[in-house]
Amino acid sequence: MKKSVLSLFVFVSFAVSAYSQLGVKVGVNMANEMRSYTMSGASETFSTNNFTGYQVGLVYQLMPKKSGLGCELGLMLSQKGSSYVDSTDVSAVKSGYRQFDYVDLPFNLRYRLSLGFLGVYGSAGIYAGYALSGKTVDEISTSIKSESFQAFTDRVDYGYNLGGGLELFKQVQIGVNWSRGLVKRTDGVLPWSTLPVKSSNHVFSISLVYMFW
Repeated sequence: MKKSVLSLFVFVSFAVSAYSQLGVKVGVNMANEMRSYTMSGASETFSTNNFTGYQVGLVYQLMPKKSGLGCELGLMLSQKGSSYVDSTDVSAVKSGYRQFDYVDLPFNLRYRLSLGFLGVYGSAGIYAGYALSGKTVDEISTSIKSESFQAFTDRVDYGYNLGGGLELFKQVQIGVNWSRGLVKRTDGVLPWSTLPVKSSNHVFSISLVYMFW
Protein backbone atom coordinates (compact mmCIF):
# COMPACT_ATOMS: atom_id res chain seq x y z
CA MET A 1 0.00 0.00 0.00
CA LYS A 2 2.78 2.40 0.95
CA LYS A 3 4.61 1.61 -2.31
CA SER A 4 1.46 2.38 -4.32
CA VAL A 5 0.98 5.71 -2.55
CA LEU A 6 4.64 6.59 -3.08
CA SER A 7 4.45 5.71 -6.79
CA LEU A 8 1.32 7.84 -7.17
CA PHE A 9 3.01 10.74 -5.38
CA VAL A 10 6.05 10.54 -7.67
CA PHE A 11 3.84 10.43 -10.78
CA VAL A 12 1.72 13.40 -9.66
CA SER A 13 4.81 15.39 -8.73
CA PHE A 14 6.30 14.77 -12.17
CA ALA A 15 3.05 15.65 -13.95
CA VAL A 16 2.75 18.92 -12.04
CA SER A 17 6.33 19.94 -12.76
CA ALA A 18 6.20 18.84 -16.42
CA TYR A 19 4.53 20.18 -19.51
CA SER A 20 3.58 18.47 -22.75
CA GLN A 21 4.22 19.64 -26.29
CA LEU A 22 3.13 18.45 -29.71
CA GLY A 23 5.18 19.24 -32.78
CA VAL A 24 5.98 18.39 -36.37
CA LYS A 25 9.31 16.82 -37.30
CA VAL A 26 11.03 16.78 -40.69
CA GLY A 27 14.47 15.47 -41.52
CA VAL A 28 16.90 13.74 -43.82
CA ASN A 29 17.90 10.08 -43.44
CA MET A 30 21.25 8.66 -44.46
CA ALA A 31 20.41 4.98 -44.40
CA ASN A 32 22.31 1.79 -45.09
CA GLU A 33 21.68 -1.93 -44.82
CA MET A 34 24.23 -3.92 -42.89
CA ARG A 35 24.50 -7.24 -44.70
CA SER A 36 25.67 -10.71 -43.73
CA TYR A 37 26.55 -13.11 -46.55
CA THR A 38 26.46 -16.88 -46.62
CA MET A 39 29.08 -17.17 -49.37
CA SER A 40 32.70 -16.08 -49.15
CA GLY A 41 33.69 -13.32 -51.52
CA ALA A 42 30.17 -11.86 -51.77
CA SER A 43 31.11 -8.69 -49.89
CA GLU A 44 33.87 -8.05 -52.45
CA THR A 45 31.48 -8.09 -55.41
CA PHE A 46 28.42 -6.49 -53.78
CA SER A 47 28.94 -3.26 -51.83
CA THR A 48 26.42 -0.91 -50.23
CA ASN A 49 26.54 2.82 -49.54
CA ASN A 50 24.25 5.38 -47.93
CA PHE A 51 20.80 5.95 -49.36
CA THR A 52 19.39 9.44 -48.79
CA GLY A 53 15.70 9.62 -47.89
CA TYR A 54 13.34 11.66 -45.77
CA GLN A 55 11.44 11.43 -42.51
CA VAL A 56 8.35 13.41 -41.54
CA GLY A 57 5.82 13.07 -38.76
CA LEU A 58 4.59 14.14 -35.33
CA VAL A 59 6.31 14.07 -31.94
CA TYR A 60 4.80 14.35 -28.48
CA GLN A 61 7.08 15.32 -25.60
CA LEU A 62 6.46 15.28 -21.86
CA MET A 63 9.30 17.18 -20.22
CA PRO A 64 10.06 19.05 -16.96
CA LYS A 65 9.47 22.78 -17.21
CA LYS A 66 13.16 23.32 -16.61
CA SER A 67 16.04 20.83 -16.76
CA GLY A 68 15.49 17.14 -16.22
CA LEU A 69 14.35 13.79 -17.50
CA GLY A 70 11.30 13.35 -19.72
CA CYS A 71 10.05 11.23 -22.58
CA GLU A 72 9.14 11.49 -26.25
CA LEU A 73 6.79 9.51 -28.50
CA GLY A 74 6.72 9.82 -32.28
CA LEU A 75 4.75 8.77 -35.35
CA MET A 76 6.98 8.99 -38.42
CA LEU A 77 7.05 8.19 -42.12
CA SER A 78 10.67 7.22 -42.77
CA GLN A 79 12.58 6.08 -45.85
CA LYS A 80 15.30 3.48 -45.35
CA GLY A 81 17.39 1.29 -47.63
CA SER A 82 20.78 1.49 -49.32
CA SER A 83 22.50 2.22 -52.59
CA TYR A 84 24.60 -0.56 -54.07
CA VAL A 85 27.09 -1.67 -56.70
CA ASP A 86 26.85 -5.30 -57.85
CA SER A 87 29.90 -6.52 -59.78
CA THR A 88 29.11 -10.23 -59.43
CA ASP A 89 28.95 -10.33 -63.23
CA VAL A 90 31.95 -8.24 -64.36
CA SER A 91 30.53 -7.99 -67.88
CA ALA A 92 27.38 -6.29 -66.63
CA VAL A 93 28.00 -4.30 -63.44
CA LYS A 94 24.79 -3.12 -61.79
CA SER A 95 24.24 -0.06 -59.61
CA GLY A 96 21.14 1.39 -58.04
CA TYR A 97 19.31 1.60 -54.74
CA ARG A 98 16.78 -0.18 -52.52
CA GLN A 99 14.09 1.95 -50.90
CA PHE A 100 11.67 0.99 -48.12
CA ASP A 101 8.92 3.29 -46.85
CA TYR A 102 8.28 2.67 -43.15
CA VAL A 103 5.89 3.85 -40.49
CA ASP A 104 8.04 4.16 -37.35
CA LEU A 105 6.94 4.52 -33.72
CA PRO A 106 9.94 5.71 -31.66
CA PHE A 107 9.85 6.01 -27.88
CA ASN A 108 12.77 7.79 -26.22
CA LEU A 109 13.80 8.91 -22.77
CA ARG A 110 15.09 12.45 -23.04
CA TYR A 111 17.25 14.55 -20.73
CA ARG A 112 17.33 18.30 -21.26
CA LEU A 113 19.65 20.87 -19.72
CA SER A 114 18.09 24.34 -19.91
CA LEU A 115 20.37 27.38 -20.29
CA GLY A 116 17.88 30.19 -20.59
CA PHE A 117 16.47 30.43 -24.11
CA LEU A 118 18.95 27.74 -25.20
CA GLY A 119 18.83 24.10 -24.23
CA VAL A 120 20.79 20.95 -24.99
CA TYR A 121 19.38 17.44 -24.85
CA GLY A 122 20.29 13.80 -25.23
CA SER A 123 17.95 10.90 -25.91
CA ALA A 124 17.93 7.12 -26.00
CA GLY A 125 15.19 4.61 -26.63
CA ILE A 126 13.61 2.07 -28.92
CA TYR A 127 11.52 2.05 -32.08
CA ALA A 128 9.18 -0.27 -33.95
CA GLY A 129 8.54 0.00 -37.68
CA TYR A 130 6.30 -1.44 -40.39
CA ALA A 131 7.23 -1.36 -44.08
CA LEU A 132 4.42 -0.01 -46.26
CA SER A 133 6.26 -0.66 -49.52
CA GLY A 134 9.67 -1.33 -51.02
CA LYS A 135 11.44 -1.32 -54.35
CA THR A 136 14.79 -1.93 -56.01
CA VAL A 137 15.84 0.49 -58.75
CA ASP A 138 18.50 -0.38 -61.34
CA GLU A 139 19.96 2.98 -62.36
CA ILE A 140 21.75 1.45 -65.37
CA SER A 141 18.70 -0.03 -67.10
CA THR A 142 16.21 2.26 -65.22
CA SER A 143 14.17 -0.83 -64.28
CA ILE A 144 12.14 -0.94 -61.06
CA LYS A 145 11.32 -4.11 -59.12
CA SER A 146 8.70 -3.91 -56.37
CA GLU A 147 9.59 -5.62 -53.10
CA SER A 148 7.48 -8.68 -52.32
CA PHE A 149 6.65 -9.31 -48.68
CA GLN A 150 5.78 -12.95 -48.11
CA ALA A 151 4.62 -12.53 -44.52
CA PHE A 152 3.76 -9.88 -41.93
CA THR A 153 7.09 -10.45 -40.19
CA ASP A 154 8.94 -9.49 -43.39
CA ARG A 155 7.57 -5.97 -42.98
CA VAL A 156 8.46 -5.55 -39.28
CA ASP A 157 11.54 -3.69 -38.06
CA TYR A 158 12.61 -2.72 -34.55
CA GLY A 159 15.76 -1.51 -32.83
CA TYR A 160 17.21 1.25 -30.69
CA ASN A 161 17.90 5.00 -30.98
CA LEU A 162 20.59 7.35 -29.71
CA GLY A 163 20.45 11.09 -30.30
CA GLY A 164 21.00 14.65 -29.15
CA GLY A 165 20.65 18.26 -30.18
CA LEU A 166 19.83 21.87 -29.37
CA GLU A 167 16.61 23.65 -28.38
CA LEU A 168 15.76 27.30 -29.02
CA PHE A 169 13.11 28.97 -26.88
CA LYS A 170 11.74 25.47 -26.05
CA GLN A 171 9.99 25.53 -29.42
CA VAL A 172 12.53 24.81 -32.17
CA GLN A 173 14.78 21.74 -31.96
CA ILE A 174 17.69 20.79 -34.19
CA GLY A 175 18.91 17.26 -33.63
CA VAL A 176 20.74 14.20 -34.85
CA ASN A 177 19.80 10.59 -34.31
CA TRP A 178 21.34 7.18 -34.98
CA SER A 179 19.19 4.07 -35.06
CA ARG A 180 20.16 0.45 -35.47
CA GLY A 181 17.72 -2.24 -36.49
CA LEU A 182 17.87 -5.54 -34.65
CA VAL A 183 15.85 -7.46 -37.24
CA LYS A 184 17.88 -9.38 -39.83
CA ARG A 185 15.59 -9.44 -42.83
CA THR A 186 16.07 -12.36 -45.22
CA ASP A 187 16.34 -10.88 -48.70
CA GLY A 188 16.71 -14.31 -50.29
CA VAL A 189 19.20 -13.26 -52.98
CA LEU A 190 21.04 -10.20 -54.12
CA PRO A 191 19.01 -8.19 -56.66
CA TRP A 192 20.51 -9.75 -59.81
CA SER A 193 22.44 -12.76 -58.59
CA THR A 194 21.90 -15.99 -56.64
CA LEU A 195 23.79 -15.16 -53.44
CA PRO A 196 21.68 -15.50 -50.26
CA VAL A 197 21.90 -12.49 -47.96
CA LYS A 198 20.40 -11.03 -44.79
CA SER A 199 20.27 -7.34 -43.92
CA SER A 200 19.37 -4.95 -41.09
CA ASN A 201 18.64 -1.21 -41.15
CA HIS A 202 21.09 1.41 -39.91
CA VAL A 203 20.03 5.07 -40.16
CA PHE A 204 21.70 8.38 -39.31
CA SER A 205 19.34 11.34 -39.47
CA ILE A 206 19.36 15.12 -39.11
CA SER A 207 16.04 16.70 -38.17
CA LEU A 208 14.19 19.90 -37.36
CA VAL A 209 11.27 19.94 -34.91
CA TYR A 210 8.79 22.78 -34.46
CA MET A 211 6.54 22.62 -31.40
CA PHE A 212 3.24 24.22 -32.36
CA TRP A 213 1.16 23.24 -29.30
